[in-house]
Amino acid sequence: MKNWKTVTALLLAFCLLLLAPCSLVLAEEESAQTETEVPESWYYTIESNEIEGWPEGPTIEAASAIVMDIDTGTVLYSKQATEKQYPASITKIMTTLLLIENCDLDDTITFSEVVYDIEEGSTHLGIQPGEEMTLRDCAYGIMLASANDIANGVAEYIAGSVSAFADMMNEKAEELGCVNTHFSNPHGLYSDDHYTCAYDMALIAQAAYQNETFREIVGTTEYIIPETNLSGEDRSFLNHHKMLQSDSEYYQSWCTGGKTGYTSQCLNTLVTYGSKDGMNLVSVILRVNRSGKAYAESTEILEYGFENFYTKNYENISSKSTFYDIMNLDYVGTASKLLSSVWKRVPLENCSVHITLPNDASIEDITFTVTEAYGSTRAFSYEYNGQPVGTAAGKLNTVLIPIQTRYSVGTNVSAAETGSSDQTILIEGLDEVLDQATVILNEGYQIFRDYAEHHMVVMISVGAVILIIFIVLMIVLIFRATADARIRRRRRLEEEERKKREEEIEKMTAAEIEAELRAVMEQERIRREQEELAAAEAEKAVREAEEMEWKARETERLIDELEQERQERISSRKKTGDN
Repeated sequence: MKNWKTVTALLLAFCLLLLAPCSLVLAEEESAQTETEVPESWYYTIESNEIEGWPEGPTIEAASAIVMDIDTGTVLYSKQATEKQYPASITKIMTTLLLIENCDLDDTITFSEVVYDIEEGSTHLGIQPGEEMTLRDCAYGIMLASANDIANGVAEYIAGSVSAFADMMNEKAEELGCVNTHFSNPHGLYSDDHYTCAYDMALIAQAAYQNETFREIVGTTEYIIPETNLSGEDRSFLNHHKMLQSDSEYYQSWCTGGKTGYTSQCLNTLVTYGSKDGMNLVSVILRVNRSGKAYAESTEILEYGFENFYTKNYENISSKSTFYDIMNLDYVGTASKLLSSVWKRVPLENCSVHITLPNDASIEDITFTVTEAYGSTRAFSYEYNGQPVGTAAGKLNTVLIPIQTRYSVGTNVSAAETGSSDQTILIEGLDEVLDQATVILNEGYQIFRDYAEHHMVVMISVGAVILIIFIVLMIVLIFRATADARIRRRRRLEEEERKKREEEIEKMTAAEIEAELRAVMEQERIRREQEELAAAEAEKAVREAEEMEWKARETERLIDELEQERQERISSRKKTGDN
């Protein structure tokens, strides 16, 4: 037995020695296979990683990808963002946007045979020619269920034909600033002439998300299209975007919507919206193999955006903030070089400032340029190390007085540079501020005096009106002050009476207090009895009046009856006499 065990162990050891080289070969082949499975797109350039001071973004397999801040338009992550790719069903974001912008969603569409003009096996909801449906249901069917048949029907309804609708899509893309996009259908099924890029899809997705109706649709997790004239049952479906579904392994609480896409030629495409910590981002993933990889990489680049950047959004600035504070301008230095006028330190009207920056950057790190200057309206564009990071716009409250002499301290800015032919005052210190304030006052006084000398009647009329308004205001103020004094006097007397009464009560014994309370209660009882008696007498008087009125009506009725009877007798006698 002992020898048998020894022989068995030797045989096992010999087999292991024989298998070891084979296992090494298999491991090497598996390793080589794994390396070859990494797509070439893994090594494509990530443009955003080449920006100085920009947080390094993750490496992903998608051929093209982007993350954009919806509020500011800042591109946070960019990989081959302007390279031509095929979008598949994320095309339907543009289709739905045009549907919402050009139609009343409560209107009804009647589908034609164009619903059959889709690839066999592609996604649809079984729409039949002649079937009727509201455009609202169509929008949900396009975005959530990715129904190609509905997309065709809607395109024909809006533009008259699918090709005409594609022209509308291309016009809208050009309007949004797309740089490498051409649409040939409303659903995204593969066509050589139907392409886009990640940057363009982000612009389209950004424009769509700014529409409240689109946000409501894209964020819906489940929808039911009720039965129609040709369908005897409801059509129920979930949003295809799994990051919205709480029971999905890809669920993200910050996800607010999106659109999926896939064809065998385009591979997986994905648009995802996310909101977190005051930031609203959109990501676009183009051409990645497997939907799970699209969800994972979208999550990765969006989390990169949320974790490494912050957004500053200002709307309708309050009186405590000024344009100079928000725009990080030196009031008497940098700001004075921007306008052909003297700036007052007052808030910006209708101000909007939207900036997105890396977490370790500050407002001081950015540069700006004036992109628009019309009157007191200004628009600014911000950059961080050459990367656009936001914009600002609004109307400046300014004081503009023509100055004959040009005052310049520091850098001299010509009228051509300021975009105006008016002379300007450039101020850079407290002394200059005081000097120029004196000049402004003198100029203002001179203008006022010249006007008064040539328009004496107008000045007298204006002065009279101002005097009348002043007198009326004074009278109103005097009456209000008198009324307030009377109210305060009455309250003071009431307070004194209350305190006096409290002191009297404190001096009274328990028996006196009880006697007074009983006296008050007795007075209250007598008052109630008197009120009840008065009410009873009033009620009695009402009854008597009603009774007298009734008797009067009865008497009047009897008189009418007697008069009628008398007339009948007279009439009867006349008839007898005639006979």
